[in-house]
Amino acid sequence: MSIKHAKNFIALLAIVSSPVLCGAQEDPNAILEQIRRSQAHLDRPLSGQLRPEEGDPIPLELRLKGDQEEFRFKNPPETLVLQLRDESSVLTDQTAGGKQVVSGPKLSQPVRGTDITYEDLSLRFLYWKNAKYEGEQRVKGLTCSIILVQPSARISPYGSVRIWVAKDRGAMLRAEAFDWKGKLVKRFEVVSGQRIEGKTVFKQIRIERVDPETGKTASRTYLEVNA
Repeated sequence: MSIKHAKNFIALLAIVSSPVLCGAQEDPNAILEQIRRSQAHLDRPLSGQLRPEEGDPIPLELRLKGDQEEFRFKNPPETLVLQLRDESSVLTDQTAGGKQVVSGPKLSQPVRGTDITYEDLSLRFLYWKNAKYEGEQRVKGLTCSIILVQPSARISPYGSVRIWVAKDRGAMLRAEAFDWKGKLVKRFEVVSGQRIEGKTVFKQIRIERVDPETGKTASRTYLEVNA
């Protein structure tokens, strides 16, 4: 199934041409709220994997419960639980050593040695108050609103994140993350989607880590889910 039907938790993407500004202004905070409320709920777990472009696939089990998502790994066992609350997101990490909220320096660490960090999974940028509407752009046949968000303080390794949101469904299709010098460091793209239990769920998301000095892709990881 094409990206046209993609709608999910973490939507992200490849670099595209400069946004085309339009005359009508939209409320960027309302668009961010729409994203937070558009998560799918399924009655069964899904099997999937984190697949580094160079390296072995890492199996996982994904549970989608609307405003809560669970990522379960084995060897060693670990469960990451993301809760999208009204005012903030909360990411908890449960291992054999116990359960704790992910915060501080750990947010910058990679999940299972891949290009996805705990910061990426936390989706904290959906709650940043400094949001700016930048216009509209067609992405793979869909009209998207473009929103630039910035944290109010230096609480994130990202100084800003630009996201593309499908206007007719509130789904993130792309995102680019920039460091505090304004240089691109991460790209996300929902590559394909699928229908499960009548809900639209991502099938593959591509995450690219970018060298801020050269602008070239340093490595890639794919998050994939099976129907």
